Amino acid sequence: MRRTREEAQHTRLLIMQKGLEAFAEQGVSSCSLTEIARSVGCTRGAIYWHFKHKWDLFEAICEHYSRPLKSLSEACLSDDEHDPLGKLRLLLVQMLISIEQDQGFCLVMIMFMRESSGLALGGAPEPVSSFIREQHDRRLVMLKNAIQRGQLPASLDLEFASSFIKAVMDGFITSWLQRSESFSLSGNAEILVGTLIANLQSLKGFPNNTDHDVEYL
Repeated sequence: MRRTREEAQHTRLLIMQKGLEAFAEQGVSSCSLTEIARSVGCTRGAIYWHFKHKWDLFEAICEHYSRPLKSLSEACLSDDEHDPLGKLRLLLVQMLISIEQDQGFCLVMIMFMRESSGLALGGAPEPVSSFIREQHDRRLVMLKNAIQRGQLPASLDLEFASSFIKAVMDGFITSWLQRSESFSLSGNAEILVGTLIANLQSLKGFPNNTDHDVEYL
C-alpha cells in the first residue's frame, strides 16, 4: 500500500511538472489534458484521478510552487506579527530571488502572467481573476497590519497601495523575463523592494514626511 501511495504521489508531481511546462509555453486555455497525459506517459483518466479539470491542476500548481513562501506570507497576515512590513519586504525579496534561481517558480510566474494578460482584452479566466482578487485582499490585510504597527501612514490609500505593489513587482519581473541578461533580479532584489517600500512609507501624512510632496518612481 505504501508503495502504491508513493507511486501515486510521484505521478501527481509529474503531472504538475509537465502541466506547468505546457501551461507556461501555451497557456492553460490552449493546452489540452491529452497533451499533458502524453508528456507524462499516462492516460487522461490518470490525470482526472488527481485533478478535476485543467483549472484544478492550475490551482494545484500555484499552491505547490508557492509553498516555500507560505510562512512569510502567513506572517504578514498575522495580527500577532510585530514587524509585518519587514515580513512583507522579505516576502517580496524572496519572490524575486526565487524567480531567477528556481526554474519551477519562474515558470509559474510566466504561466500566471500569460493568463492574467487577458485582463486588457475583456477579462482573464475566472480562476485567474479569483486568484488576483485573493492576492489583492491578502495585500490589503498586510498593509492594514503595517498601519496598525505604525510602519505605514494611517492616511494610506489601501486600494492604491495594493495595486502599486503589484504594478511595481510585475514591472520588475516582466522586464527581467524579457531581458534577463540585462540585470540580475535576485542581485537587485533588496534595492528594488527597498525602493518600493520607501515609496509607500513616504506618502504624505507619514510621520516625519508631512512637509513635502512625494516623488514616485
